[in-house]
Amino acid sequence: MLHRSRGALPALGVVVLAAALALGACSSGPDRRFAADTVRKADVVERINAPGTLQAAAQADLTAPAAGEVDRLPVADGARVRQGQVVAQLSSSQVAEQLRQARSALAAASSLGSVVPTLPTGSALSLLEDVQSQVASTTDAVLTALRGVVPTLPAPQRARFVDQLDQAQERVAKAQQLADQTVRQAVATADQQTEAVRRSVEAATAAQRAQAALALEVAQSQQQRLTLRAPVAGMVQLGRSGTGGGGGGGGLATLPSLPAGAEQALQGLTGSGSSGGQTGPVLRTGSQVSAGQTVATVYDVASLTVATSVDETDVALVKVGQPARVELDAFPGARFAGRVRRVAVAPSSSGQSASGGVTYEVDLALGEVLQAGEDAARPTPRVGMTATAEIEVRQARGALAVPGSALVGRAGGQAVYVIEGGKVHLRPVRVAADGDDRVAVAGGLRDGERVVSRGAERLRDGQDWPGS
Repeated sequence: MLHRSRGALPALGVVVLAAALALGACSSGPDRRFAADTVRKADVVERINAPGTLQAAAQADLTAPAAGEVDRLPVADGARVRQGQVVAQLSSSQVAEQLRQARSALAAASSLGSVVPTLPTGSALSLLEDVQSQVASTTDAVLTALRGVVPTLPAPQRARFVDQLDQAQERVAKAQQLADQTVRQAVATADQQTEAVRRSVEAATAAQRAQAALALEVAQSQQQRLTLRAPVAGMVQLGRSGTGGGGGGGGLATLPSLPAGAEQALQGLTGSGSSGGQTGPVLRTGSQVSAGQTVATVYDVASLTVATSVDETDVALVKVGQPARVELDAFPGARFAGRVRRVAVAPSSSGQSASGGVTYEVDLALGEVLQAGEDAARPTPRVGMTATAEIEVRQARGALAVPGSALVGRAGGQAVYVIEGGKVHLRPVRVAADGDDRVAVAGGLRDGERVVSRGAERLRDGQDWPGS
């Protein structure tokens, strides 16, 4: 009996274990690693994020044309100005000296033709040869020096300046030709010698008068440029007192045999030195400035631009006119309207995407406030603030949509697993818009169908559906 009873205990344990396993199998239910959702219509908006900064619609730097000092500042730092309004008045002893020397050179050149020789023919011819020699030795050097001034002039004046130089060179050539003709006439007709010498001297000195007049015009232009006017309407930000030096080298080469004062007038017309560093206190009346130093900057803040960088994988979707939402780091919780204004054709030379690819510059016009910030105060955007833009690149209204997690990548495009008759079947779809949580599809699905929304990467076409 005892032996039989011990033998029966193991058999009873097997039966109990089998029952427990069977009960556990019946209560396990569907695999929780998988889930399904229903295809339904929805409004889907696809947005891409782009970091950027705020920029003014236009910006103009007003720089000192020569070393000098600030005589007058009619506007305060941060003031609004009209186009053409005087922002700063500079004075420059260098420009004043150049102007004086240029006037002296013009007077000297003009006086050369006022003395008519009354010498015997031989002496007159000798004087004529001396004048021709002087003109030949200086004309090329003077014209070359004047052409060196061209790059320093404002763009609108360059073409006219070059044209005047060309005309001066033509007049020199004609004067030399006329001088030669006069010499021949003087030798052939002694009675006409004095008049011939007069005409020859006047022709020879006309070129130098033209050159001196041109030097005076350049000096006068430099003086006019000491009055700095706002090229656009906007807000002024005064420059900073820098440590960069002005004056000094880099002038034109010394020219021989020029009329009195002409050589000095030509020297320094280009200014000298590089602009000083923009550090230190704000410029004030009496501040020293170097040639090329920024005295003030005018920002056109009537409209602001959000300059963003868009990854190369997204830029094909961005089009001019698309709406956007803009957030500024300076105003947490605030949102602004925006609209795409420009999409760059070529990639940015400095920008690089997180994946190592290139980025493209996309400019947005900043619009009205859509939502106030956390402190409920109306935000005031400023140039240079850091921004993040969400550009609406695609949208589908009332389109069939599925969860974004339902998409699986396959050769040739996207697909979803559709649940039919207890099995899953892979069906290709075309994405119309990829929203925050749902994806709009164009074709391939019917309203009300069930698709795999979780665990699709673990399935294969045609297998049994393991979820609920």
